[in-house]
Order: sequence, then structure tokens, then C-alpha cells
Amino acid sequence: MNRPIPYRPDYSALAQNEQRSWHRAIAARALVAKPNEDTSKLAAELAKSAWPGDERAHLILRAGVSPTTTADLWTYNPVAPYRSLAPSSAALALFQLGLVLNLEGVTTIRIPSVAGLPAQPIFVGEGLPAPNLQWNFATDTVLGPARKILMLSAVTADLQKATGDTAANVIGRVLADKATRDIDATAFGTAAADDKQPAGLLHGVTPIAAATAGVGAMTEDLGALTGAIGAAGIDPSGVVFVAGPREAMIIKASVGSKFDHTVLMTLGLPAKSVAAFAPAGVVSGFQDNAPTIETAKEAAYHFSDTPADISSSGSVAAPVKSMWQTDIISIRVRANCAWAVATGAAQVITAVNW
Repeated sequence: MNRPIPYRPDYSALAQNEQRSWHRAIAARALVAKPNEDTSKLAAELAKSAWPGDERAHLILRAGVSPTTTADLWTYNPVAPYRSLAPSSAALALFQLGLVLNLEGVTTIRIPSVAGLPAQPIFVGEGLPAPNLQWNFATDTVLGPARKILMLSAVTADLQKATGDTAANVIGRVLADKATRDIDATAFGTAAADDKQPAGLLHGVTPIAAATAGVGAMTEDLGALTGAIGAAGIDPSGVVFVAGPREAMIIKASVGSKFDHTVLMTLGLPAKSVAAFAPAGVVSGFQDNAPTIETAKEAAYHFSDTPADISSSGSVAAPVKSMWQTDIISIRVRANCAWAVATGAAQVITAVNW
């Protein structure tokens, strides 16, 4: 008798549903936006009317109630709402594979370095005392403090005449493109931490020399990246490779079906660069259960990728537009997060020869 094949969850479908629910929630807020009014209740009613079966969108838009009981609590991967806003972000995909911590109510969390543990036996004889592990906090990983992500976008109020799904698709695309590009560029950068952003995951990482051009150059490079992680005392199991579009596609097209490592494609790394990360050494944290969504129709803001104060010390930013005068809906998404990587858990080659 043949054994039945069990049904397996389609995780990609779950991610798509989560993304769709978030886009619908954002669209609902935009579709009911009114000057100087709290439209949270209207947005929730619109979502229930337009998408009666989307309980996730209803929950996102649900206002806080008092008191909240255990019946109101629900569990999900804390990175999921952020990935829904930036589904193509390689950085957020990487964070889901690593350690995710809650930063609510704390400034920083120190994670001891396993690589820094002294050599101690774990097998003991009968009746003998077990060794007490002495954590080495001198080489630990520090997560936090959380930094603020603030994204602004705008759509014409004519979109309020569209169907709910049309609005959700348009607004979702605008925010996804912005979030994916900016999060990856920061996360896979080499800049040090400052008052605005966490340090790039590749900050302080010395690039590994690339293999010389040849048939096995790519294999040698991937092996060198993985070997360097292991040599640093970090568990290299499940190493994740991150590269630009060209390099990521070459890796995916070249490896065999038994290659079981994740390859992520990003616009956050320059051409000819390939990075490797050990999930065991990557940690991220979020201060909010989900990003905050806000809309406005009477604001004025600077339409620029390098915004400035609208008026400061006699200078005026340009171009500045009035939402009310131009009949535009401003959408703002706000969140607080942080990330860090253990020493040695990130490796990079910046000039591959393939």
C-alpha cells in the first residue's frame, strides 16, 4: 500500500497573503483620508466592506481596545509585516533566518559571542560537577539602540475614486520599491552606526581576495566565504549568499539541485560583490509589532530624496507642495528597528572574476 503524501504549506502563498493584507490596510487608510480627522474607524469599515474575508487586514486596522485580554493576542513572525512592505528586500529575508528579538522597552541587548567561549569539556564523569560556562562579553554582539525608519510617499486624491484592489496595488508598489531599495542599501552597506541608522552588516569586514578567473572561480569564492565564517568560530550551517542581480543569477544558474544554501538577490551591493552571512550570527530587533501607517491631506512637504527643513535660517526647501492645494494624499510609514552581526559571521568578496 502506498503511503499518502502529506500536504505541505505553501510558505510563498502565506507571504503573498500577508503582503496583500498590508497593502489593503494602507489603501484603506488612503481611500478615507480626510483633513484634520481621525479616520481609523472609517478605514476599518472600508476594509471589512471591500475585503470581508481578509481578517489579517481587519486586524492591522483594528484600533486598540481596553482592556486587552489573552483572547486578543496573536502570534506571528515579527519580521513579516516589514517584509510585506518590502517583499523583495534581501536584508529582511536574511533577518527572518537569523535571531529576531523584541526591543520594546529596552535600549540595547548584548548577545554573548559563542566564538569567544573558552575551551571546556561538555562530557563529565558520573557524580562529577559540570563546568560553568564563562561568557565572554568583551567580544559580544550589541543589538540596538533602535533607529527610526520613516517613509513618505504621495498619490493623487483621484485614487480615492478607484476600487480598493486598484488602490492597494498602486500604493503597495510605490512603498515596496522605496522600502526595498533603501533598507538593502543601508543593511548591506559598510557605514558605521550613527544617530540615524544602524551600522551596515559589512562595516569593518575585510574583503576576501577573489579567486583568479577560471572554471572553478565561483565555487572557490563561495567556499572561501563559507570557510572564513567557520574559521571565525561561527556555525556556517545554512550560510546565506547575497549578491547583485548578475552575480546572484550566475550562482543560481550554476549550482546543482543539491545546493541547499539560500541565494538572495539585492540592489544593495555593488556589481561583482558577493557576501555571505551565517544566520547563527545575524540578529535583528523591532520595537513595534508592526509599522505605523498614517495619512494626511493638508500637510506640506519637500518632494526630494534628500529632504531639508521646509524653512530654516532664511532658506526655503524646493520643491514644496501643499497636499490640500494639489489634492494629494500623503502616506507615511514609520517603524523602529535595529540589526547587528557577530564578528566573523559576515564575509564579502568585492571583485569576483566570474
